[in-house]
Amino acid sequence: MISDATDKSYQYSADPHFSPGVRRKSRLWTAVIPCLTGLGAVYQTLASLRDRREFPPPGRLVEVDGCILHLQVAGHGLPSVVLESGLGGLSTAWGWVQPEAAKFSSVVSYDRAGLGWSGPDGTPKTATRAAQRLRAMLRKAGVLPPYVLVGHSMGGLLVRVFAGLFPDEVAGMVLLDAVHPDQHLRSSAINLHMRTGFRFLRAVPTLARLGYVRLTRLFAAWGEGLPARQAAESEAFLSTFQHLRTTRDESLAWDTICDEVRRTVGLGDTPLAVLTAGKDVLPGQPELQAELALLSSDSTHLVVPGADHVTLVTNREHALTVVEAIRQVVQKAQPVRSEQRVRRARS
Repeated sequence: MISDATDKSYQYSADPHFSPGVRRKSRLWTAVIPCLTGLGAVYQTLASLRDRREFPPPGRLVEVDGCILHLQVAGHGLPSVVLESGLGGLSTAWGWVQPEAAKFSSVVSYDRAGLGWSGPDGTPKTATRAAQRLRAMLRKAGVLPPYVLVGHSMGGLLVRVFAGLFPDEVAGMVLLDAVHPDQHLRSSAINLHMRTGFRFLRAVPTLARLGYVRLTRLFAAWGEGLPARQAAESEAFLSTFQHLRTTRDESLAWDTICDEVRRTVGLGDTPLAVLTAGKDVLPGQPELQAELALLSSDSTHLVVPGADHVTLVTNREHALTVVEAIRQVVQKAQPVRSEQRVRRARS
């Protein structure tokens, strides 16, 4: 997933953890020739048409604020669990998490505007707009509050803004290796990593249009470990111009989104679980993750050994740990409090 600049998808051939070696480097160079001759662009067009036929929307399409949003709903019960992906992420990332969490609650995954199966959107990217659209989409789809918000990576910023705007509708929160709004200001290692990734992202939409991303399978690692169908869907969308252009646009809004989060307050006694990747951790990240756990007086913080930023949700074993954390937060949401919040939200 291109969930943020700590994602291994950004670390292409320069990162030994990402590059599989000589074969991958050879494929990167081999793809240059068809891209320069225009054949790559033709291949990109034909392959994109094929993907539309092979991967129709698995969920529902809902119009919100002039934009078509794609969502998948599974399970039954309150509080409703809402899954928010990271930067450039899409609903397929929850291929392990959603069906398991649906065994004990209603669970929603979706694609933000311009990502995955959702339609394009020309308005500036902000966390407030994303939260307002998410709320409107949930209402239109009949998914009522209270919600347990689950945010992975940059999705952690978005769910915090949602909770700030609509506190009476939030019964709990789960942050999965979530972004700290000050991480690039307080850790030089994270700052360098993010600047490198964001700089690379500026060129990615053009590379996608030329066919280079698809020919090299540049972001195929994002879907590794997911169920076969979701892995294929992920690779398909992470090769498209629209999805990658939207990803770039989200990255350009990074400072705006972080500023919005800084204006929010804590969660009070709302149940919170913070799960942190235990592998490929950059300096400063453990301390920043520990601070996120202080957002609520009723919180737990778990470091998941062997999980990196991406595999925390794409690896089945790690995903089941995530599901258990969601279950515990759902159980902590008091039925009486939930009913009170439903009545407030409906009024």
